[in-house]
Amino acid sequence: MTSLRFVLIVSTLFLSFTTVAQQSIEAIATQQPEWLKLNGVVEATQRSTVSAQTAGTVVELPYDVDDMVPQGELIVRLEDSEQRARLQQREAGLSSAEATLSQTRKQYERVQQLFEQDVASTSELDQAKTALDRAQSAVKQAKAAVEEAQKQLSYTRVKAPYAGIVTDRWVELGESVQPGQRLITGLSLEQLRVVVEVPQQFNATARNFSTAKIALGDGAFIDANQLTFFPYAELPSHSFRLRMMMPSQGLRVLPGSAVDVWLKIGERTVIEVPRSAVRIDGELRAVYVMDSEKGPQLRQVYTGRVDQQQVEIQAGLKAGERVLEDWSQIHYE
Repeated sequence: MTSLRFVLIVSTLFLSFTTVAQQSIEAIATQQPEWLKLNGVVEATQRSTVSAQTAGTVVELPYDVDDMVPQGELIVRLEDSEQRARLQQREAGLSSAEATLSQTRKQYERVQQLFEQDVASTSELDQAKTALDRAQSAVKQAKAAVEEAQKQLSYTRVKAPYAGIVTDRWVELGESVQPGQRLITGLSLEQLRVVVEVPQQFNATARNFSTAKIALGDGAFIDANQLTFFPYAELPSHSFRLRMMMPSQGLRVLPGSAVDVWLKIGERTVIEVPRSAVRIDGELRAVYVMDSEKGPQLRQVYTGRVDQQQVEIQAGLKAGERVLEDWSQIHYE
């Protein structure tokens, strides 16, 4: 039926026509990448859950689910009276140990002078030195205790490790928490990646080219980078997981979103002509091929990709042949 319709169209077009300024263009063969379209999922490279590192009661929760949090901002505050009291106790212990060390050092210096004057014995000097060593060790232990108490106090103020968005809040105001208990879960929108499953038959060629584009919702494409091919197949699909980084600045793409990924799997020779040179009538495609003796000759072609500028010719036209550049150059009588 298609062939019959083409014959009728050709017969109609050849009834009578004239051409004006028959401008022609050469059909050019170019090397074009061959792409495989895959379904991908956007992931956040930084996603974590902040847990309590000390016991206490929740007294402040500045952020809730879906809130944006700057890096270093307070996200949970615990009641800290117990930690402050412990710190004060440790600081008092340090002051006492330092005072004891000062006295012990002076005592050792006196005994050392007496020993040099042959007034004090060797055993007395050794005892003074041992007391000094114990006092110095006590100061070190007291300092370590103060540092630990300071750390426990700092744990009552939980801050965001990076800028991101809150996805889960596991506690409420007034709730008592213990070390290891979940507090806040969040993710960063600054670094995103896309994960796809590559069919086994395309895995080797995709690895060789390591080129991919990510399609955005508005029809634009962005280049993926840092492609990581997993070295094992997933069961039961036997496909290979591919992970790629995507720039996120200025893009309104959220983790969990589905995106189309175009993965380069080869190259092929493509013949292209301008869109204006191709007559499209339903399922039929035709061009006027320039003949030096007979003039423009109508020929049916089979097309691939068609856009506003170019048409890909898959069959019916050879590279180097010239076609009429614009169908508007044909005037029918």
